[in-house]
Amino acid sequence: MLNCNVSGSDDESSVKKVDRKRLNGLVQGTSSSKKWRSEEETVGVAFNSSKAKSGPSDQGATATLEIETELHKDARSIFERAQKINEEMKGKEDDKVYRGINNYTQFISKRDTAAGSAAKTKAKGPLRAPTNVRSTVRWDYQPDVCKDYKETGFCGFGDSCIFMHDRSDYKHGWQMDREWDAREKAKAQKRLDDDSSDDDKKYEIPSDDDDFPFACFICREEFVNPVATKCEHYFCERCALAHFKKSSLCFVCGKATGGVFNPAKELAAKLAEKNRQIEEEHDLDGEDDNSDGDGGDADALGSSEGRMTEKKESAKCKEEPNQHTDERSNDDD
Repeated sequence: MLNCNVSGSDDESSVKKVDRKRLNGLVQGTSSSKKWRSEEETVGVAFNSSKAKSGPSDQGATATLEIETELHKDARSIFERAQKINEEMKGKEDDKVYRGINNYTQFISKRDTAAGSAAKTKAKGPLRAPTNVRSTVRWDYQPDVCKDYKETGFCGFGDSCIFMHDRSDYKHGWQMDREWDAREKAKAQKRLDDDSSDDDKKYEIPSDDDDFPFACFICREEFVNPVATKCEHYFCERCALAHFKKSSLCFVCGKATGGVFNPAKELAAKLAEKNRQIEEEHDLDGEDDNSDGDGGDADALGSSEGRMTEKKESAKCKEEPNQHTDERSNDDD
C-alpha cells in the first residue's frame, strides 16, 4: 500500500498493488466442480396431473382408420355438398355467385343418394374406404427355413432347432410375378388373336380325335407306320417314300417337304389304343356267346331251321326253271 501526501492539497489518494500469480505453461489443472454441483442441486422440477383418464373410454373399440383422403375432402363429401347447395337454390333466382366447379346448378334432379352414387362404377374419384377395418400386413422376407438342413439334410441342433426343417424348393416373389405376367400376356394375346381372326375356326367345336385322319391320303387305307411332314400331314411310311421319289412336294398341300418325314408317335399311339379297344370288345363278345346256354341251343336250332328253309327255297328255284323249259317244249310241239 502506497500513501502519497501532496503538499498544498487536502486530497489524499492511495494505490493498491495486486499480486498476480503467474501460471506455468507446463502445469495443467481443472476447475473445482463444487460450484456446478451447487447450481444443479438448486434446480427443482414439479409436475401435477389433472387426475383425468386419458384415452378413449371404449379402449379403442370404435376407433376409425383414416389413412386415405380426409372425409370432408373426398368425392362423396363433394357430392353431398353439391346436393345440399342445389336443394337450397332450387326455385330461387340465380344470385350470380360462383361456388366452384363441383357446385354448378343441376337442373335435372338425380334420385341417387350419395352412398348409392358412390357404389356405382360411374362415381367420380376413389370410393370411400371403410373406417372400421384395421388390417395388419407383414411382408415375410425371412422364410425361417434351416439352411443346413435344406442343403445337407442334417442339422446339429436336431429337434431343438428354431427353424423349420424343410428341403422342398420355394419360388421367390419375383419368380411368381414373372410367371403371372407371362400368363396374363398370353391371355391378352389370345384374346387379340381371336378378335382379329375372321375365319370360322374359333366357332368350331374341338373333337376328341385331335384332328387326326383315319386313313392315309395316298393309299386311302389304314395307316402302316405313320409319318408326318413339316406341314402336319400324315401318310404311311411306304406311301410317303414312294411319292417322294416322284415329287418332293407334299401330296396334300403342295409344300416342300425337304425329305423330312417324322414318326407320328401320337397318331400311332391313338391307333394302338383303338385296336386294343376293338380286341377287348371282341373278347367280351366271345365270352358272352360262350356263357349263353339254352339261348345258344335255341339259336342253333333257329339257324338249322333257317338253313332247311333256305335249302327248300333253293330246290324250288331249281325246279321252276325246269318247269318253264318243259312248258316251252310243249308249246313248240
